[in-house]
Amino acid sequence: MIGVRKQTWGYSNTKALMRAVHGEEAACSDLNIVRLAPGDGKLRLDWKYEGAYDAGALAYEIRLTSGEDETELAVVRVADGGNSAELKGLDNGKEYRVSVRAMAEGLAEPVADSPVRQVRTGDVPGTVINYIHPDDYTYGFSGRSPASPSIVKLPGGEWIASHDVYWGKAGQNLTKLFRSADEGRTWSFLCDLYPCFWGKLFLHRGALYMLGTSTEYGALLIGRSDDGGRTWSAPTEIIPEGSREARGPHRAPMPVVEHKGRLWTAVEFGSWQTGGHDTGIVSVPADGDLLDPAQWAVTPFLSYSSVWPGTIEGGKPSLLEGNAVVTPDGGLVNLLRYNTKGGSPEYGRAIMLNVDDERPEAPLSFRKVIDFHGNMSKFTIHYDAVSGKYWSLVNRVTLPNVSQRNILTLVSSEDLEHWHIHKDVLNYQDNGWPEDATKVGFQYVDWQFDGDNIVYASRTAINGAFNYHNANYLTFHTIAHFRN
Repeated sequence: MIGVRKQTWGYSNTKALMRAVHGEEAACSDLNIVRLAPGDGKLRLDWKYEGAYDAGALAYEIRLTSGEDETELAVVRVADGGNSAELKGLDNGKEYRVSVRAMAEGLAEPVADSPVRQVRTGDVPGTVINYIHPDDYTYGFSGRSPASPSIVKLPGGEWIASHDVYWGKAGQNLTKLFRSADEGRTWSFLCDLYPCFWGKLFLHRGALYMLGTSTEYGALLIGRSDDGGRTWSAPTEIIPEGSREARGPHRAPMPVVEHKGRLWTAVEFGSWQTGGHDTGIVSVPADGDLLDPAQWAVTPFLSYSSVWPGTIEGGKPSLLEGNAVVTPDGGLVNLLRYNTKGGSPEYGRAIMLNVDDERPEAPLSFRKVIDFHGNMSKFTIHYDAVSGKYWSLVNRVTLPNVSQRNILTLVSSEDLEHWHIHKDVLNYQDNGWPEDATKVGFQYVDWQFDGDNIVYASRTAINGAFNYHNANYLTFHTIAHFRN
């Protein structure tokens, strides 16, 4: 039944999360590594003790091993109840295994041992928010790849970033949240949301919201936090769940825009297995109760049509991951990623649909096809009143492989229709990096204006990712003085 789900959504306790996932009898350690951040010759790890002892009175031993025989390389002791450490002097490109042991004074045996986690060190651009090794099954019920980055700055200056945990045909139902209180220089684990996938964080009227699905093609959900993401309401169901076989709601961390007294954001309906996705918009009164499902309006879902003027020939075209954007003349459109692979042309087009902002439940209509850099990957568009321009970060394609994502490019437009390249903010195609476009990606970036800067979170695949798509990092980046 549509409405509020009678369950907890946020989990700051790993044991509680695992019991929610696997049942009350699930075997859970009292000690868990909650964040990994491998870098250039180093590894930062955070852990959390959740047992009966006073966590502040415990000392911790970090054990680092490598190789099939698990040769012990280091044992680092952290006293005074610390819950974070950095190991330096490691070899780049090397596979390590790391675990933590809790020790109490006067006891010979450990109070608790954490599960072992896997890491691979190496240079990585930006600041690592979180990392999951492609062979690490700690969150295997959901997946083993960070995906769907979202980022927001709270009124007090804290940054909150999230990613879901993805793997094809896995559960795809966990989202992890992290916090930075120092402008993104350091990060710490905040909580988990379960079930939550494809989630977008946004602020509205002083509260923090998450809009996502329960899983791939699951129910469209929204929940609220009144304490900066530490605790969450039970989620409200806006659209009932579907499935890969029967079609269902599809989203990404796309913008939520306030316009003419309502909040608007794009949503799709369909599945890859059934041939693609139809496009729509959901909206709610800006002064309404966002957790009341009765206040949400959902447009009919519009199917792609090859008879629209300017569409590609051939291929298997489809639309998804739309941007709700206010136009220069005060209208509202949905500007969408356009799958042109295999068609003619195979790259460089996006599609704009009209949204009826006077009738929230009215169907969308075709507006036009535009030239657009990076149409084959998810992109986010925001309007900047200072420059009078729309800005985006896109995956510019320079190879015959139109799925290339190892270049990230800053672009802008004055009218939403004519887009101009400013600079590549990350280019790992032309910098001599040893991994190619099949193994490296800076993708699905979610970003915000921050004064004269742009701040973004990237789903980053580098240093031994499974492939460019199945990333292993969530990274944080700043583009300083972007208007220049």
